[in-house]
Amino acid sequence: MVEYVDQLIMALGLAGLLVLGLAAMLEYVVPPFPGDTITLLGGVYAVRGDHPWPLVFLVVTVGSLAGAAINYWFGTWLARRFEANPQATFLGITHAKLEETQARMRRNGPWLLLVNRFLPGIRGIIFIAAGAARMPRRNALFLGALSAMAHNGLVLAVGRAVGGNLEQLEDLVMKYQLAVVVLVCVGVLAVIVRALARRTPAT
Repeated sequence: MVEYVDQLIMALGLAGLLVLGLAAMLEYVVPPFPGDTITLLGGVYAVRGDHPWPLVFLVVTVGSLAGAAINYWFGTWLARRFEANPQATFLGITHAKLEETQARMRRNGPWLLLVNRFLPGIRGIIFIAAGAARMPRRNALFLGALSAMAHNGLVLAVGRAVGGNLEQLEDLVMKYQLAVVVLVCVGVLAVIVRALARRTPAT
C-alpha cells in the first residue's frame, strides 16, 4: 500500500502535496482514514529531496486544521438542531447526551483540544464536541493548530528517520496501525466498563 501511495504522489509532482493535505483533513472527517500513514511519506520525500520539509509540514498542518474546522462547524450545527427541537434524536444522540457532552467540554475541552492530534479515532469527535459546546472557534482552532504542529512534526521526523527505505516505513506503519487499534479497543472497553459500573446498583 505504501509503495502504491508513494508512486501516486510522486506521479502528481508538486500537486502530490495536495494528497498529503487532503489525507490530513480526511483523518478528522472520516476517522478510519489512515492519514498518518500518508503523512509519514512526507518525511521520506524531505530526505529524498522530492519535496521541501517545511512545505510538507505546512500542507499537512493546514489540512489538519481544515478537517478540525469542518468538524467544529458540524458541532455547532448539531447544537442548533437540538435547540430548535430538543425532543429530537440525531445519529443516536439525544438532547440530554448533548448537554452532558457540552458540560464535559467546558470542563476539560482545552486540554482535549491540545492533545487531540495524538488521540487516534476520536480526534475528530473532540472538535464536534467543541463546536456543540460553543467553545470560541478561534481558541479551539488555535489549540488544534498547536496539537497538529507537534504531532505532524513528530510524524514527519519519523518519516525522515527511515529515509527512502519504504520497507522499513511500511513496517512502522503496520506497527502504528496495530497500536492505534489497541488504543481504540482499550478506550471502547473503558467506556463500556464505566457505563456498566454506573448501571450496577450498589449493594
